[in-house]
Order: sequence, then structure tokens, then C-alpha cells
Amino acid sequence: MNLARILLIGSMACSLASCALLSGDPVEEAQAHYDAQDYVSARGAVQDILARAPNNIPALELLARIQLAMGQGSEVSATLDRLEKAGGEPDDANLLAAEGLLQSGEAQAALALIGNRTDAEAWRLRALSAAMKGDNAQATEAFRQGGDANGDKAKLFAAEASYYLSKADWPAAARAVALAQKAAPKRIETLFVAARLAEVQDDHVLALSNFLRIIEIAPLDRPALIGAISAAERAEKPGVARHLIAYGAQTRPQDREFVYQEARVLAWDGKWEGVRAMLQQHEAEIADHDAARLLYAESLLQLGQVETARAIAAPVLARSPQNAEAMRVEAAIAAASQG
Repeated sequence: MNLARILLIGSMACSLASCALLSGDPVEEAQAHYDAQDYVSARGAVQDILARAPNNIPALELLARIQLAMGQGSEVSATLDRLEKAGGEPDDANLLAAEGLLQSGEAQAALALIGNRTDAEAWRLRALSAAMKGDNAQATEAFRQGGDANGDKAKLFAAEASYYLSKADWPAAARAVALAQKAAPKRIETLFVAARLAEVQDDHVLALSNFLRIIEIAPLDRPALIGAISAAERAEKPGVARHLIAYGAQTRPQDREFVYQEARVLAWDGKWEGVRAMLQQHEAEIADHDAARLLYAESLLQLGQVETARAIAAPVLARSPQNAEAMRVEAAIAAASQG
């Protein structure tokens, strides 16, 4: 059975599991989806509850947490306002609001809301605020303080690992990943930083394994799917890469990244007319997708349309003259022009 089919069956299984929960309490059902990190289903279940009971306090609180988990921080403030008007306010309401502000890029406002709290979550948010402001010393200190604080530290360690990965501090990243794996080995955030660390360490099979575990939990997780495709290629597993690309194209047919990925598969097979036709059909969407635009130019070059290829590649060459792929395509166009 191919990988794409396995993934699709996994997605169907999640749907069937959702149906099995329908006979229980709706809020408990939504909470179960949230605990399983199936945030799309959790959001749908909560929205159904709120459509019938707009002031349902447990549903509103859960919605705020779901929004943060899905990176929809800009929506959290309105949800917390609804929650307060309904007469509910969780103990960590300020932290939820602060994280919403952080996701919206408002680091200083977020810091003000954290106040004097000293739990691990508060230190995580202080660290993220400091990192957003470019204060690396303060971010490092906040992560250290969080490690010594009370409370669940799984998110803290994953955030710390991500921070050190972004700074290319591999030993610190490895320590934080190990702590995250000990605290919450099955959390998506843990699996993601573990995959990124494995990539840095050139263990592409391990990176692929971690990305696939994320997809098993959240079949529509876009960053994990893109990461898995890259890891599969680097691990020299082209068959896996092809299945993942097919799965992405099937589940995200309007996503320009997967239009590009599908075109890459055609290029691997030497089907340059197919590459040209696919990318030409989506020319507006890929206008600022440099890799797709260069592939489009290469397809035109392969079909003998040298000047059109030059015109398609020109904006990328202007934006990124040192881009290795851009330089290769530019040299190929130059050679074809002389020939």
C-alpha cells in the first residue's frame, strides 16, 4: 500500500473517530479533539456549540486555546472579550491574551500582560517577546528561568529548541529538544523541532520519520508535509517523496506550493511540456514563488523558447542574483542564446 493511501486512510480514520464521539457531551468531544491535537476538528466542534449557545463558557475558553494552537492569535482578543462578557475568565486569561498579541507581532503589549507571573508559561512568553524584539540575552535568560519554574514545560522546551535552531546554536538546540522529548514526546511542537534538529545533523531518515509522525497526528499540517518531502529527497527516497507530493496536491489543490511540487515530479520524468502547461496555468500565483518561476523558465528553455524563458527568469535573477539555481538557469539561457 503506498504512503499517500496510508495517509488518506489515516485521515478517514480520524473522521470516523470523530463520528464515534458525537454521542457524548459536545464540549467533551471538542476537548478530546483538542487533546489529540486535531485542532481543525476541535474548532469545528466548538463553533457548532457556539452557534447554538453563544455564551457557552467552556466552549469559548476552548476556542481561545484552539485559536492559539492554530496560530490565529489576532482572533483571540475578541474571543476572550466574549468569554469575559459571558462571565468566564480562566486563571491564565492574561497569558492567553499575551500569546495572541505575540502571534500578532505586538511583543511589548504582550509583555505588559504577563505581569509578575513566574510559572513556566509566563517565562516562555517572556522569552518569545524578547526574541521578537531582538534581545537575545533576555530571551536566553527567560528560557533559563522557565526551566527552573513550576508548571508544564513542554511548550517552553519546544520554543527554546526552535529559538536555538534559528540561532544555529546546535548544542543548545539539542539539549532543548531532548528536554521537550522527555516532557511531551508526542506533541507536534516537539516532533517538529526534533525533525529540524535531525535535518541539521544530516539524519534525514530521522527527520522524515518525525515529519511523518506529525502528519499522522495532523494530516493537513502543511509545514510538516513540506518538511517530509524535503527530508525524503535528502534521504534518497524518491518514491516516498512522490507519494507525499501526490498527497499534498490532492489535499491542497489550490496551494501554489503543491502546484510547484507536482511540476517538479513532471520535470523529474522529463515531461517538460507538462511542466510548462501546469505552471503557465498558474502563472499569476507563482509570480513571486522563485523556485516555481525558475522551473517554469527551465521548461520553456527545454522546449526551445529561449527568450520567453529569459523573460520569466528575469525577475528572480534581479531579486536574487546569487541564488544558485537562478545562476544555473541564467547560464543555461546564455548558452542556449549563443547556440
